Amino acid sequence: MMRYIIIFFITMLFFSSCEKEKSVIFDLNILPDEISRIELRADHKMLVPNGVSQMGFHTFVYGKRTVMSYGRDEETKEFYGKEIEEEFLIPKDQLPADYIKVYDQNGNVLEGSYYTTTTDAPGTVKQFYAKGGNLESERLSITIRELPDENYEEVVIPVVFHLLVPPATAAPSYDVSVELLERQLQRVSDAFNRKITTDPNAGNAKVVFKLATYDQNGLKMQEPGKNVENITAADFTAMGTSSTKTTQYLAYILANSKRIIWDPNKYMNIWIAKFTTSTSNTGTTTSYRMLAPTVMHSDYELTSIPGITMKHKDAFNLSDVTNCLEVGFMLNLNALLSPTTVQGKNEFSLATPIAEYLGVLQTRCDKYSYLNADGDSDYCPDTYSFDYGYYPTVFKGNNLDGQPENDPTRPMEYFTSFNVLDMYSYKNSLSIDQVKRVRMVLKQCPSRWAYKSNWAFTGEN
Repeated sequence: MMRYIIIFFITMLFFSSCEKEKSVIFDLNILPDEISRIELRADHKMLVPNGVSQMGFHTFVYGKRTVMSYGRDEETKEFYGKEIEEEFLIPKDQLPADYIKVYDQNGNVLEGSYYTTTTDAPGTVKQFYAKGGNLESERLSITIRELPDENYEEVVIPVVFHLLVPPATAAPSYDVSVELLERQLQRVSDAFNRKITTDPNAGNAKVVFKLATYDQNGLKMQEPGKNVENITAADFTAMGTSSTKTTQYLAYILANSKRIIWDPNKYMNIWIAKFTTSTSNTGTTTSYRMLAPTVMHSDYELTSIPGITMKHKDAFNLSDVTNCLEVGFMLNLNALLSPTTVQGKNEFSLATPIAEYLGVLQTRCDKYSYLNADGDSDYCPDTYSFDYGYYPTVFKGNNLDGQPENDPTRPMEYFTSFNVLDMYSYKNSLSIDQVKRVRMVLKQCPSRWAYKSNWAFTGEN
């Protein structure tokens, strides 16, 4: 017992003899006199004066500090160390609270750094700047654009989701609830109709997407907008063992068209399948597969909707279908259930393939040489073309790989991605020019005329 008591006292003496380590807390906050430059950026260069669209402004504050630079002299081969002055972006949480504010040209502070208007005349160029203490940013010009003609008649597009379910003996089965499908379509409708965005350049397409309630035989659907196709073991085995079965699924859909391609004059078809386990940042071959419209009514010039190859055809019926993607698109189940994982940080949105199905083109443009004759990538002058490799974030610039320095046709402009066709975007809006394009497709392309029928909602012609 005495031995344990001695050990206890020795242990206590040992711990009490250790000097307590001193803690040093560094104050990383920036003092106002350490700020060297303020940069102001805006969501877009144009603002729609409708009182709904808002121009958001974003400040980037920089400081300069003297740091040591080390290197090796190329001639003498000797190592050196020298002091240099280096600029750095100051994190917002290190700045004094409310120190930087955004002002209009009259010196009025913008509440929340947003500007909206109903009174500024179209064509007016407004000036804005940021200021902290005596330091100001350069002036940023914003143009008030013309109010768009949005006197469209609202159209409702009936949608049917065909669930292509593999046999439980061969692969995991699955189901998708009607509630999830309704939520997905509601968000698409909201994005198309400027209901969930502050985008200063957003348009209102007046297009609503709803689940069909009657099937192709005119019978009330037990689960609105949901048609389950159970693939037999033999058919699934015939698809092979590859982890990517895109071609096989497309062929299966066409071969079973009577059950799973519903009349394009009454429904928009979306096929849900696990057609690949691959993922990609763009998602255009892994999250969904689609085709732009292929036919246009002969009353219209084929060149009226540029960027899409079409031919004249005054009607498009089920018997005309040679590729199921002419009248719908295939959606990867993983994209629907895990939109934040299948495309990395470029979160998937159902609004993207639906917009492409209605003729809107991708805004991304990997290289300067890929720009079309109009100087953009999508034939919509009010969208920005960008290289997504430079800006994997909602805050982007319009510079492209291979772009000549100081190109007068493409001055450097920063913007915020709201667009459903942008990568790394909020994906909650279409631009005004994109809306015009959607409405042209709905008017001119017979394979996109499902909205003209009420069959999907009444079971009657």
